Amino acid sequence: MILIYHDESGINYRIKDRFYGDGPFLIMGAMFISEDVYWNMERLFTQLIDKYFGIDDWLKTEVHATDIWHGDTIFGQKSICERKAFFDEFLQLCGKFHLPYLFSFVLKQQGQTDKEKNSDILRVAQCLLVNIEHRLADIHQTGVLVCDSSSNSERLRLIDIINIDISNQELSPSKALLKIFYEMTSWRSLTKHPSFAIQPKYVSEYLSAYLIDRVHFLNSSDSLFLQMCDIMTFIVQRLLTHDYLLVADRKRIVEDKVPISLSGLSMMRTRMFACTYSQTANDVTFVQVLEYPGEGFLLEFPALGFSKDIKEHYERLSSVPK
Repeated sequence: MILIYHDESGINYRIKDRFYGDGPFLIMGAMFISEDVYWNMERLFTQLIDKYFGIDDWLKTEVHATDIWHGDTIFGQKSICERKAFFDEFLQLCGKFHLPYLFSFVLKQQGQTDKEKNSDILRVAQCLLVNIEHRLADIHQTGVLVCDSSSNSERLRLIDIINIDISNQELSPSKALLKIFYEMTSWRSLTKHPSFAIQPKYVSEYLSAYLIDRVHFLNSSDSLFLQMCDIMTFIVQRLLTHDYLLVADRKRIVEDKVPISLSGLSMMRTRMFACTYSQTANDVTFVQVLEYPGEGFLLEFPALGFSKDIKEHYERLSSVPK
């Protein structure tokens, strides 16, 4: 059985200087931890955070990626170079243990109705869980999903989450994940499927055979693995933003905003599995992380056929009044 730790990025839609301060993508990520590596990975990560930040008791100090990057609290003692070195070494450690990291993404849009915004969050959740299902099928393992408890979604019942009206109630990422999770696993306990929030193209592929139990919740300050997934998802958002700007506006690229080096990512590349939602195909679409990067770090958007969408997206952002 695999423990699957979840995190999200990009849920803040605030615009600064005609660009999303929290990145242009809604992203959900998941890190796979098997029992074979659990204890060694935890021990070596505690040594890593002690080495860089002097944290010898991680229960007293949560390791949060944005705090590290922006130099908040105890992390402010480190230079940009030292913070990049930490993220690089973290990636190398995850790569050493061959930890799969899966993520899904869609472009954020301005001026949406609640239903439209909720639909985007549901699409990201759907993409991630289908991605997870395919990965578990590939290794023939069952998995348990573990999320941050800060949203208080753990108290929601199956019947409550299925009947949420997405037209007039704002969905948090956790609620969206729960809703899709219960749709995918409903065949085990219901005589008929619930109404799908995002109608899957192939229902038999969509229904889960590998995710078990229900979604479990932990406080992120009590779980090093939730903190590791937070770091990985932060890195992915920054790298996708860089690759987005390669298409949209190269002049806006600031290399110091990229938290890693190309060499830092080298060992993780083959362990990263990405997907998005194709409106044209009306289906989850798997995309290949760059094995041999050029200018891009993660994805070559022109080769994926996303250039037009990104350019139009950036033009709409640029027209937002200051």
